[in-house]
Amino acid sequence: MKILLVDDEKDFLRILDMAFQVYRPGYTLMAAHNGKDALAAVTKNSPDLVLLDVMLPDMDGFEICQRIRAQSSVPIVMLTARDREGDIVYGLEVGADDYITKPFSHRELMARIDALLRRSRTAAFNGQAGSFRTGDLVVDFARRQAVIRRQRLELTPKEYEVLEHLARNAGQVLTHDALLAKVWGPQYRDEPQYLKTYIYRLRKKIEENPRRPRYIVSHYGTGYRLEQRHPSNASEQGSYPAIEAPLQVLPNGGCV
Repeated sequence: MKILLVDDEKDFLRILDMAFQVYRPGYTLMAAHNGKDALAAVTKNSPDLVLLDVMLPDMDGFEICQRIRAQSSVPIVMLTARDREGDIVYGLEVGADDYITKPFSHRELMARIDALLRRSRTAAFNGQAGSFRTGDLVVDFARRQAVIRRQRLELTPKEYEVLEHLARNAGQVLTHDALLAKVWGPQYRDEPQYLKTYIYRLRKKIEENPRRPRYIVSHYGTGYRLEQRHPSNASEQGSYPAIEAPLQVLPNGGCV
């Protein structure tokens, strides 16, 4: 496994290197000390996971995360001393898969990395056939893609995972705890801001009016349900275009 470490503090990188030697000696580590080098390393070396500090000399980690996410679905973990909820939510909004505040336990960091890599491998090799349709929304499980109103959705890996779990349980209420455990792991059951952020982003991309959602419905205090709906034009039933066909990308489909 190739891990890209992005941080301008050499002492911190040295400590992380020692931690990987102790807990994950088989991993290959690469280091970048600024945003420019980090983006080049992602393109050239195709790491399996990126550990990204927020405070860097040339650009902040949020901008780097956005740029990486525009070209790659590699798992990204943001590392920072900034523990304000607004920073955490923003990190998730721009495409990070996890957000860990300093100081942290090295064993916890390794456990979170393992969980992300495990889910990434499962997503890559799990070719479950079939698709799901509700109204004008189609989710293709094999290709891990979705379209809404004949337009392809550009989803981050985590956005797709949330949508897939909702689609596989359409018509049923999935509790906050269940979704958090399924997508991020059981240790995230008490992190509701993660789920709220991704539901907000999915609604912006799927709903015609995100303030009055027709697909992803809230059950306040409990969880969310994906509604089962008929196509908006009954004459189009059975003639929905294949997802692999060229489709217009929605303007708000990219990472925000």
